Order: sequence, then C-alpha cells, then structure tokens
Amino acid sequence: MNSLARWQMYSGDAVVLPGVDGERRIRLHVNCEHETAFYRTWGEVGAVEQLIAVVPPGVETIEFAAGGDVAWIAVPRDGGQVWYQTADGEPTFVRVVDPVIFTKIANRRHRNPELEEMMYRMQQNMERRLAQQAGEIEAAFERRRLEEANGRPAETVVTDAPGAAANAGGAEVQSPEPVQPEPGADAGGAVDGQSPGGGGA
Repeated sequence: MNSLARWQMYSGDAVVLPGVDGERRIRLHVNCEHETAFYRTWGEVGAVEQLIAVVPPGVETIEFAAGGDVAWIAVPRDGGQVWYQTADGEPTFVRVVDPVIFTKIANRRHRNPELEEMMYRMQQNMERRLAQQAGEIEAAFERRRLEEANGRPAETVVTDAPGAAANAGGAEVQSPEPVQPEPGADAGGAVDGQSPGGGGA
C-alpha cells in the first residue's frame, strides 16, 4: 500500500482527474470494505455513467486509458468505506526548501593594465596589416582586370644563347642583326688587291 498519507477516503462525490486532450494511462488503487462498482460520469452525478470495473473487498488496482478530464464515482454494495490512491495529477517533482550549495561564483581576476595596453596595440597593428594587405590584393586585381580589358602588349625577348627557346608565354624571340661588311672589304679579308694567304706589307 506504500505511504498511507497518499490514500484518500471517498466522500461520495465525483472525483475529477484533470488531464490533456490525448489519452494517458490511469492507475487507480482502491481499498474497499465491501464489493464496489466504479463508474465514469459526465456532467452531474447520475446523468451519464459508464461502468469501469467491479472490485471485490480488499486492495485492488484498476487500470485504464482515457483523455481529458476523467470523473469517476464509487458505489459500494453494502456501504462501507472506500479508499483510493492514484498518481494521476500528483506533482512529479520535489521542492528542496533549504538546499545545500557546494559551489560558488568565481569572480574574474583583474588583468595587468600594461598587458591590456600591449594586447590593444597588437590588435591595432594586426588590423592595420590586414587592411594594407587587402588594399594590395585589391590593387593587384584591378591591374589584372585592366590588362585583360585593354589587351596585354606582346613581349619581346632578346637572347644570344644558341638554341634558346622562347619563354613559356609564347613571346617572340629575335636574334641580333648581322654585322654588315664595310664597303671595299671581301669575305676572305683581302684588302687593297692582296690575295688571301699573301704576306703582309
């Protein structure tokens, strides 16, 4: 029977168990002195009644499911006491009147003002560097956009290395201009009517 303080004596009026719209399970523990019939009722007692169960003398448990407010009455056959107990509608929490608290709020330790100043200056320098970097990236993107819009000039690469290929950009490679011989000088190097191989003057 658990705690006797939870048992209530039925007074003859309808007992209302408040509920919600959806169905929930109700367990009704009863302790009857004689055989007793339990009815569910709507409105005034005796208007509309629905038989729930008939229990013999002693301690019994009636279990059913219903939605909304449930009002029930008990009708003992030969009179006598009817006691009931149900967890439906009872509070499901426990309130601690005088709790024992083992924790406390820790205050934040004050920081060194010099450290605060140094961190502030570091933050300012970082923001300044980030702003400068963003400006450089924006300027580079603007130059690239203007070059693509106006067309890039053809690059000219001059090299004296034999067999050197053009650069990866497909630039034009130009060799140096050939040296033109002076007038009056032949390919063999003869000067003033001298034959090649002859002795010099």
